[in-house]
Amino acid sequence: MNEVYLKGITKSYGAHLAIPPLDLDIPKGKFVTLLGPSGCGKTTTLRIIAGLEQPSDGELTLSGKSVFSGRNSHFVPPEKRGLGFIFQSYALWPNMKVDRNITLALQQARKPKDEIQERLGEALKKVQLEGYQDRFPSELSGGQQQRVAVARLIAARNSILLMDEPLSNLDAVLRTEMRTELKRLSRDLGATTIYVTHDQVEALTMSDIIVVMKDGVIQQMGSPYEIYHQPSNLFVAEFIGDPRINLFDATLEQRDSRSVLHIGEIEINLPHALPQSSGPMRLAIRPERLTLHDAPVANSLPAEVDVVQPTGSQTILSLTSQGNAVTVLIPRFVERWPSRKVWLELDAEHIMIFDSRSGQLLQTTGGPIRQENAA
Repeated sequence: MNEVYLKGITKSYGAHLAIPPLDLDIPKGKFVTLLGPSGCGKTTTLRIIAGLEQPSDGELTLSGKSVFSGRNSHFVPPEKRGLGFIFQSYALWPNMKVDRNITLALQQARKPKDEIQERLGEALKKVQLEGYQDRFPSELSGGQQQRVAVARLIAARNSILLMDEPLSNLDAVLRTEMRTELKRLSRDLGATTIYVTHDQVEALTMSDIIVVMKDGVIQQMGSPYEIYHQPSNLFVAEFIGDPRINLFDATLEQRDSRSVLHIGEIEINLPHALPQSSGPMRLAIRPERLTLHDAPVANSLPAEVDVVQPTGSQTILSLTSQGNAVTVLIPRFVERWPSRKVWLELDAEHIMIFDSRSGQLLQTTGGPIRQENAA
């Protein structure tokens, strides 16, 4: 069953079309992340779902009920949509203590006092804030304030949760902790969660489904695995992944029923034949799929090591190869590389091939991608 359904939704600000006709179908109980750079339309889409922005046209249904129809001039205000919302700024009442911030909506809904206290206790326990109910927000740290906002969602028990970059104001350690808390919250409540972020790590670690957006248009919708390993186009491939994916100019040749890639002076026989005609292509490969050697091997490019950056369990190496900046990810701590001159071996099983003109994916690990699915 689909919990959130947008069909032909548009949003204009004067002459500027921020959201072209947008179709989005979100299944019940899934954690869905709207991901993209600033200005891509993800927050506007979330605010449209919440009722904080009124679309210019289209249809929007929540749990099977229409909350907006451009055709019928129908609009349900946000307070009547039954949604839970966490903002980037926490949105706590500074003059109310923690307990009242959490239970205010329940009190306004005239819930029984015993039920309110039960929900309050459960929410405080889940976010590890027991004993903090008599404090004001100003007496809490940033992480604790965000936990209060999460507790408010837990107490409300909404079936649809909306989160607008809720972790962006937290430090790195708290962000990691809260990612776990929010994912657990969505799972325990069985809620449909729509989460907005520009942080790909948040998207990859938390989501059941990722929706990558650019200029108000959905570029790809899929699981974290699909988004990372089978990006539909160059925009998605470059946006997802840290360190970023490596790109090379290449030429495709068909030879004796085989597809051969030429990168500079080397040739790479692809494990699956490409039906496309020969010509210029864009080759992409993740930093962890490159291997360094001290001497030439098959499928290797000469390169020079520029910078070594150990990050703890991994090391990021920045290199130059044939005028290209290349990044390699080593799964161990390395302070310096023994030799400046190396050879980069490209794993042919994990090369992605993109059309140089359209930017659409032609082939990845599993073999050729059908053209109609690449768009």
